[in-house]
Amino acid sequence: MNRRLSGIALPTAIAVALLGTPVLTSATADAANAAGRVPKPQSVLGWVPCADYKLATYEQIADYYRKLDQASDRMKLVEIGKTSEGRPQLMAIVSSEENLKDSNLNRYRETSVRLSQGDGLSESVARGLAESGKAVAWVDFGIHSTEVAGHQTAPQFAYDLLTSETPEARAIRDNVITLLVPNTNPDGGTKVAEWYRQNLGGPYQDAGYPELYQKYAGHDNNRDWYMFNLQETQNVGRQLFHEWLPQVMHNVHQTAVFPARISIPPFEDPLNPNIHPQVVRGVNIVGDAMGQRLEREDKVGALARQSYDIWWNGGARTAPYYHNQIGILTETAHASATPRTYDPKDFPATFADGTSTSQPSVFYPSPWEGGEWHLSQSCDYIKTASWAMLRLASDDREGWLYGAYQMAKDGAKNGAGTTYVIPADQADFPTATKLVDKLRWNNIRVEQALSSFKVGKRTYPAGSYLVREAQPYRAAVLDLLNPQVYPDRRLYPGGPLEPPYDITGYTLSFQMGVAVDKLDKTVRVSATEVGWPKVPTGTVAGAPKHAYALDPRVNDSSTAVNALLAAGEKVSRSTGEVTTRTGKLPAGTFLVKTGPETGDRVTALATELGLSIAAVDAKPAQAKALAAPRIGLYDGFNNYDEGWTRLILDQFRFPYQKLTNAAVRTGNLRAAYDTIVLPDATYNSMRNGRAAGSLPDAYTGGMTDAGVANLKAFVEAGGTVVTLNRAAQLPIQAFGVPVKDVTAGVEETEFNIPGSVLNLNVDASDPVAAGFGSTASAFVADGPAFEVNPGAKGVSVAATWPTDNLLKSGFLLGEDVIGGKSAVVTAKVGDGQVVMIGFKPQHRAQSHGTYRLLFNAMYLGGQG
Repeated sequence: MNRRLSGIALPTAIAVALLGTPVLTSATADAANAAGRVPKPQSVLGWVPCADYKLATYEQIADYYRKLDQASDRMKLVEIGKTSEGRPQLMAIVSSEENLKDSNLNRYRETSVRLSQGDGLSESVARGLAESGKAVAWVDFGIHSTEVAGHQTAPQFAYDLLTSETPEARAIRDNVITLLVPNTNPDGGTKVAEWYRQNLGGPYQDAGYPELYQKYAGHDNNRDWYMFNLQETQNVGRQLFHEWLPQVMHNVHQTAVFPARISIPPFEDPLNPNIHPQVVRGVNIVGDAMGQRLEREDKVGALARQSYDIWWNGGARTAPYYHNQIGILTETAHASATPRTYDPKDFPATFADGTSTSQPSVFYPSPWEGGEWHLSQSCDYIKTASWAMLRLASDDREGWLYGAYQMAKDGAKNGAGTTYVIPADQADFPTATKLVDKLRWNNIRVEQALSSFKVGKRTYPAGSYLVREAQPYRAAVLDLLNPQVYPDRRLYPGGPLEPPYDITGYTLSFQMGVAVDKLDKTVRVSATEVGWPKVPTGTVAGAPKHAYALDPRVNDSSTAVNALLAAGEKVSRSTGEVTTRTGKLPAGTFLVKTGPETGDRVTALATELGLSIAAVDAKPAQAKALAAPRIGLYDGFNNYDEGWTRLILDQFRFPYQKLTNAAVRTGNLRAAYDTIVLPDATYNSMRNGRAAGSLPDAYTGGMTDAGVANLKAFVEAGGTVVTLNRAAQLPIQAFGVPVKDVTAGVEETEFNIPGSVLNLNVDASDPVAAGFGSTASAFVADGPAFEVNPGAKGVSVAATWPTDNLLKSGFLLGEDVIGGKSAVVTAKVGDGQVVMIGFKPQHRAQSHGTYRLLFNAMYLGGQG
């Protein structure tokens, strides 16, 4: 029974009927089952799923799911949206025939939503809903396309869940609404399968897919689950956090800690203190159930309490924690359709924490002893783990539902008396509105003031946003709008640092550069609840005598400027303060000279982007003409940072071309480009690339020494090179810039920033820092810090790390290493310049607050 479920505006989705117009007619379950018409996967795919040397594309798996849907009333198939490349993304709803009747299914979905958001329910009503409701469980496959066992398991797992007639399976279908996503990244599922088939039997059969398999993020697509930048994340997030709000979810991965065969919960410390204790207990219970079931089925090698922790927000299994959902990560071994024999002599003696890989221990009681391994075994482990979770969901159906209500109620109670205000009078209010959009994707309740209001001595204008901490997903509010304080963990007292598993500090308001006032009081104001925030009301202050002025403090001023340049308008940038009819704007103000169609274009962009555009009547004394820079974005293959950068350039309408290694080696770059951006990568990886013979020749080799020389010639001829994070190694080592990286060669025991937000001092008089105040927040992950050589000429510093109070959110070891050192440096090289930004100012399309450093640096290439 295929249904389409997409394009529903989230604020109203809960009040809308779940299922859309049927697009396929299904037979009745009785007829299908009686006739044996539920097809086995091999009858559609042509082989048993997870067979050696076989990988099905997403299209084949989707086709099989459609045939299941046609054949059984135990499944409803819905389209939850389109992928980044336009494929329909599917979700299957599996339960008993009775549960899947439209009226019943809607009721059970509404029950799940009401309890998850149940801070307004009485205890008696909540107990009644939990008693009559059905647990909602989620299983998704294929988020990382090269981890092939997940999406190859999807056909068989669905078939078994639909057709098994064991008492356990019948109970699960009766008590649980199971949501199956056959592939969280359909585009990559097809690309990886086709690549493997193309190279089967050849030297590159197991070389791995060489490019980003998700249009922008590649393997980094599991880092978008509080930002929702990617289409696939939005599709899934709509179901997880708005439409269904499952009590338990299983996010399937395939990189077990070697030599274990599967990594399962319980996870490692540290625990993020914002997460509700019931979530943590639930994760542990489900993990233990998975381990027990694996042992009962003689599937050895299950490992817990290694590598993975419960700290960072933003992953597909971690973001649910902040929505009171039990998020389960499993990582099975052997991500390949090619079988392999593993020799135990090659096993490490211990895991990272010193636990033996060969002797039984509390969280590794049945060590795997090596031998032959097939993809089918990995798939079987995934199925076993998923069945264990569904069994728990069935057995404790009422408890999971009522627990969701309790957590929602606790959120409202524990957060009482705290309000966050996002003022409407901050300079870049359009970006503040984008922050609200992210909060709403997280189903955080937001209000907007209908009139001005006063709190203490501060008056907030109408249009300001309010986020009350007292709400069901208080954990998400706390985590996104407050600094993280990651503990200093040592392997033993006084010993070396225990490296964090992932990012330690990521406060979203800091990253986005949005002012948020935390008030320890309940603010009473006339306000309306926000569905989706609208861009601010754009204004144009009359027809100017000279030019329209766009505020350099506003990110989307660049969006407008890029559109105006593309339309042929004449734009310049001031090098000093500009007087407008509505006040003064700082250096770096964009000036759009009036022309026949300028007014209409400016007005349309102001309305679209929410910009306040001022009129300038007198020509400023100092301004430089700005042309659209011809931008080359270096792509050395499969660089996540290149993908995220490309996403931002697309969003802000910067024209660019991909710059390949072959093009860099060819040279004559100045004829084609004004600005070349080098995303985060080491000098050696850019110069050398992948080893010859590891992949087809088109994907091996880097820019080589010849390409490095061509880049230097590009700069010397007047071009601008912008380096992000570690890419600064290239100009430092190859261009002779009079700058050194003070972190080079420093041991991790002395310097470690695993991903944190730091305070940054800014010199707004520098063109790269145009539009900034004196301070900013920067997301940093082990980037360089610069020291300018004494007496160096042609070097300017746009930003510096403070000597104290450096850490703003997360963890930092080695403040003395970078404190007082330069963070953003511009160095003249011949007739051109190199701008070195010692962090990722566009980090995963999250750090809106430092985007302008990248934008300003790129504009230098087009500035007269």
